[in-house]
Amino acid sequence: MAERTPGTPGTPLPPVPPPVPDAPLDGSSDDAHAMGLAPVTVLRQIAAACTYPELLEDPAVPEGARCRARRILQEMEAGNIGSYNHEHRALGVPRRVAQFLQRRDAGVPSDPHSIVLTNGTSSILPFVMSLLVDVTSACPTGVLVPVPGPPVHARAAGLAGAVAVPYPLAEEQGWAVDVGTVRQELRRARARCHPKVLCVVNPGDPTGHVLSQQNMVDIIQLVAEENLLLLADEGQQDRAFDPDQPFVSFRRVLWEMGAPFSSTIQIISFYSLSKSIAGESGFRVGFLELVNVEQAVVRPFHLAQSIPRPCVLGRILLDILMGPPDKGDPIQQALEEQQQRLCHHLAQQWQLLQEVLAQGSLRCQPGQGGARACPRLQLPPRALRQAQELGLEPDVFFCQQLLEATGVLLAPGSEFGQAEGTQHVVVSLLPPAATLKSVLLALTHFHTTFIQAFS
Repeated sequence: MAERTPGTPGTPLPPVPPPVPDAPLDGSSDDAHAMGLAPVTVLRQIAAACTYPELLEDPAVPEGARCRARRILQEMEAGNIGSYNHEHRALGVPRRVAQFLQRRDAGVPSDPHSIVLTNGTSSILPFVMSLLVDVTSACPTGVLVPVPGPPVHARAAGLAGAVAVPYPLAEEQGWAVDVGTVRQELRRARARCHPKVLCVVNPGDPTGHVLSQQNMVDIIQLVAEENLLLLADEGQQDRAFDPDQPFVSFRRVLWEMGAPFSSTIQIISFYSLSKSIAGESGFRVGFLELVNVEQAVVRPFHLAQSIPRPCVLGRILLDILMGPPDKGDPIQQALEEQQQRLCHHLAQQWQLLQEVLAQGSLRCQPGQGGARACPRLQLPPRALRQAQELGLEPDVFFCQQLLEATGVLLAPGSEFGQAEGTQHVVVSLLPPAATLKSVLLALTHFHTTFIQAFS
């Protein structure tokens, strides 16, 4: 591959490592299976037996999986997953989801009628936000979204006819939500919109942070004072791996705060199978829970024909994950082992990331959860000027040069939003350790040569 000259003509880059094999290599995806993580075998076996009942008598499928498949098919209309199976969607799965939430949150009650099964978070978010938009008002609805954060929230706001209001996370405070910063953005936003919604992502994506309970209390108090709806994207909860900073849901913190907060603050929280221990992105299923939301608002979620509904197989896999633990159950044991493997893998990957980045000039805040990291770039003024001349964000310019020189494809931080004057790249922690190490070594070496070339 020819050496790249991103500086002035005739200014060659210092030598770079050989391209990563099979370039381009996507180093930013949070798609677990695409990144090489194996599926949970027993889940696929149950799904296969439900789809092809002849497998119920096949000894090649473990008896535990066949037994669970029989139990699931008994709940289906005519014992067949090919039916619409409305009752399974409307009653069976939501009831077990509510039981799961109650176990997870140390007994905080959950109403099955407040559970809505969805075809993934991205498909339901525009509908949620559209319920808050007053189409007759000259002042648009504002939705506060974290940066860095998943682009889906800002896109959903636009699709719903609302205005996205970015608020920067406090990078030097471990990507915490700085309530003072949110207040400032609220004041500025009121000149152009009516802010009604605060989106919070916990664990963070692509930042990898897990919010402290005190930070969550501060957020809930802010929501109460500013009369906002809290949208809690908690899809990465199964990927929280730091025992010193465990995932705690907003509904639990709200309940523990007591009255008047516990009975008045409105929260809509999200869970997705694609970000669960199963990592099954292709089945497109998840759920949301409505906390302290009036029944008049809950009803459209159950009746609206415009909401994409999850397929039966997706519901079956979600149902298995939500099921109550049964001591000695091989399926439960397999899920617990998968959870341990996933958390161990992510913890090891974070350690590897910090060790490799320490060899260069890149820095990254420590992570406690999630499947991605967001290292910060240090780009010289000359590189910033050339990016501006090309009409590119500086981190986009950097990522283009990185791809051409090394074959590593990373997402620029500007795709996820970031504080003004900062540049980042997004790195997936899901690939095998050897692959991640190759990506990180290519990144750190190229970052050094890039700075030298533009100094």
